[in-house]
Amino acid sequence: MNCAECRELLVVGLEGLLEDTQKRAVVDHLKTCKACRAEFKGLQTLRQRLVSNGKALAQGSLEDEVMNRIVREQNVRLKSAAQAGAGLHLRRLIMKSSIVKLAVAAAVVLAVAGGLLLWTGTKSGVALADVLAKVEQVQAFMYKMTMHIKGSMPGIPPGGVDTEATMLIANEYGMKMDMSSADPTLGQAMTQQMYMLPQQKMILVLLPAVKKYMRMQVNDEMFEKKRQENNDPRLMLKKILECQYTDLGKTVLEGVEVQGFQTTDPAYGGGLGDVDVKVWVNMKTELPIRMDMKIKMNEQMEMEGTLHDFQWDVPVSAAEFNPVIPPDFTAGPGDGVKVPPMTEETALEGLRFCVALKGEYPKDLNLMTLMQTAMEGFKEGQPSDRSKPRDQNDVMRIMEEKTKKVVDKMMPIQSLGGFYMMLVQEKKEPAYYGKAVKPGDVAQVLMRWKTAENEYRVIFADLHAETVNADTLAKLEAALPK
Repeated sequence: MNCAECRELLVVGLEGLLEDTQKRAVVDHLKTCKACRAEFKGLQTLRQRLVSNGKALAQGSLEDEVMNRIVREQNVRLKSAAQAGAGLHLRRLIMKSSIVKLAVAAAVVLAVAGGLLLWTGTKSGVALADVLAKVEQVQAFMYKMTMHIKGSMPGIPPGGVDTEATMLIANEYGMKMDMSSADPTLGQAMTQQMYMLPQQKMILVLLPAVKKYMRMQVNDEMFEKKRQENNDPRLMLKKILECQYTDLGKTVLEGVEVQGFQTTDPAYGGGLGDVDVKVWVNMKTELPIRMDMKIKMNEQMEMEGTLHDFQWDVPVSAAEFNPVIPPDFTAGPGDGVKVPPMTEETALEGLRFCVALKGEYPKDLNLMTLMQTAMEGFKEGQPSDRSKPRDQNDVMRIMEEKTKKVVDKMMPIQSLGGFYMMLVQEKKEPAYYGKAVKPGDVAQVLMRWKTAENEYRVIFADLHAETVNADTLAKLEAALPK
């Protein structure tokens, strides 16, 4: 359980309305989280004050009328009957809670005493959930992206790589990206077009400078992952809402009055690095005008970038998402590859590949670390070639030769790292013990994750897998090497 989930349940917990599993999860989180304990203590204090000062108001029907009004107005904004039903369920839960009823009553008293109009006054700010709801109603939009990437990954020069892109996203047709980045070998600009086409389940990349194209077939799960990698702002907003975030208040940005939101919650990046993401929202339109991000994945890679120049509700046509491969283009490295799904089976393939490559399991499952390990292992068996490429075509020839040899082997690595990140994002409590466990030990836990209440899936060091209960898992993990 993370902080955001815990804080959502604190008020309900004070009223004794949590289920046993939820209660245990909250208690366990409070034991280890100082910030949430402080929040809980503050709520306890507030409850005592409200009970002391608001009992008289709580006896009447006023708070019921107020809550009915809140639920009616909220249901107008809910997008489906299922969500509306959830809203009504929430009202029933709230109306069982004396602390919330007292808080509503106290809010009415404060509003009247201050001469405020409770329902007709101007809004004091923008709610991030409302921003997401409004963005999801937009059928097509454009924005620009600038990104600086640096790190020790192969292909990234010491000074890093600067990338600029223009994105066009349409709910009906998919995503189109025009990107330009400095070639790390020649120091020249390298342009490409990328299409993400959900109906065809295909990603197509065109490289005009060298007249190459590459097509990749992906399933729904991998397609969604690629959308995240390409910074779809809708997915970014969803991820921020799932994390602990801060309201930065109002300011003026580029001559526009905006409200800012920030998250530094490691959960935003799947718990695999440091993050700092800010969203700036136009107060009038309630739509983003800028997104800033800094993401650091261990020592392997750092990304710092900005999404800007948003244009919302732009007109689009199917023709814009119907790529045409010119007749003089030829297939590039990796064309036609099918990206494997992120499953237990493909994760096992990735672990076997690591053992075959290095004779041991990777120390962690950070995707950047895995990719670097694979590239280093590949280099060990290659003859050295220190000759400098003559031109961009020469660079592409060398890249094709190398890529053809490694692309099939890299897929299991990508699936392994992606599978673990998916488990983290889905809050399935994954753990990995590659630092302590050696290949072949039938009794040692290498990796595990939660599949149901009191049930875990375990991959052992000899790469067989079993489903065990929580008690059995505790015994297995207690026997791990220290």
